[in-house]
Amino acid sequence: MEIIQKSYGCKMLTTNLKSVFNKFKASGTWQNASAKGSGHIHSTWLIKTSEDDQPDYILQRINQNVFPPVAEMMANIEKVTRHIIKKRKKHGSEEMLEIITTKSDKSYYTDQKGNYWRMYRNISPGISYDILPNNRIAYEAGKAFGQFIRDLRDLPADEIFPVIPHFHSMEMRFGQFKSALEADPVNRTARAKEEIGFVFSHISDMMVIPKLENEGKLPVRITHNDTKINNLLFDKNDKAVCVIDLDTVMPGLSLYDFGDTIRTAANTAGEDEPDTGKIQFNLPVFQACAEGFLEKTISFLTPAEVDLLPLSAQYMTFIMGLRFLTDYISGDTYFATSYNNHNLVRCRAQIRLMRLMIDKYQDSRDIILQTAEKYQIQQRRR
Repeated sequence: MEIIQKSYGCKMLTTNLKSVFNKFKASGTWQNASAKGSGHIHSTWLIKTSEDDQPDYILQRINQNVFPPVAEMMANIEKVTRHIIKKRKKHGSEEMLEIITTKSDKSYYTDQKGNYWRMYRNISPGISYDILPNNRIAYEAGKAFGQFIRDLRDLPADEIFPVIPHFHSMEMRFGQFKSALEADPVNRTARAKEEIGFVFSHISDMMVIPKLENEGKLPVRITHNDTKINNLLFDKNDKAVCVIDLDTVMPGLSLYDFGDTIRTAANTAGEDEPDTGKIQFNLPVFQACAEGFLEKTISFLTPAEVDLLPLSAQYMTFIMGLRFLTDYISGDTYFATSYNNHNLVRCRAQIRLMRLMIDKYQDSRDIILQTAEKYQIQQRRR
């Protein structure tokens, strides 16, 4: 999801931000605020504190148009972070987002205009990547997202509210696509005939995962559901230190998290690269991600989950391409765009990536099976 974030620098807003900051239980004193990041759903600021021995903070104004059940979303994040922090304090492992509660002990603050705010302790240096610089990062990404699922496997999935119901439902997304095709509100279908044909020629293959889920053959787990590579923070030594952007943590499939990690990590170009010749499917990155992910999950993934990991990369790539195409046909009503055909370009990039994944499917499958067997042998020897 991409909604362009504006830059806020006026004095009046800075004063308002300080007022909001003071509603939270911060251990430091306000020094200044600066807009942080771009292309995110929420408006985000880095709050610097005056004291050298006190943390800085991330203050966010929540976009309640995208996430209307704010109370439920924040309850999810609070429950998940507390669960993981409790575990990791015992083992001294990676950091976890730490919610800073308000002075009235709530996980978010509502101002007089009805805006919702939340605050986290800033993680420094907090390096993030849109395109992977090396395979070490890929391995760390797979391991971090695998550990995230592992940490939550003893938290009942029915305790987590589905803030975006059917988020990765192929049935629902395909239904939305067909409705957009029928309506064709801005007369764009003629310009996307090839992409529309691709959807119809591959949709039956993509229904394998939802079919098995509906039959109860794939376990529902608490998953992140938005495991883009830039939703991880790294230190200067290329070690993953924290999983971020927990708004979409919901009941889901492990396949969603692995698949979306591969979709973003193993793509050699950007998600909206107009020159599809620059897009390649990086098989060594796939292998590194698989090594990290299976290292943390092989002890509890079912044989069906392991078997479907290669297909999950295609599934998540297809569903994102389908969503971009649907939005293009609908007149760009959901994803923010920078030019008229932006969503069509995004769709074409996903289709190119998926074609390459299909070509390398057997190689990917061999990697998964060999990696899984390696870790299973190691487990039996312990």
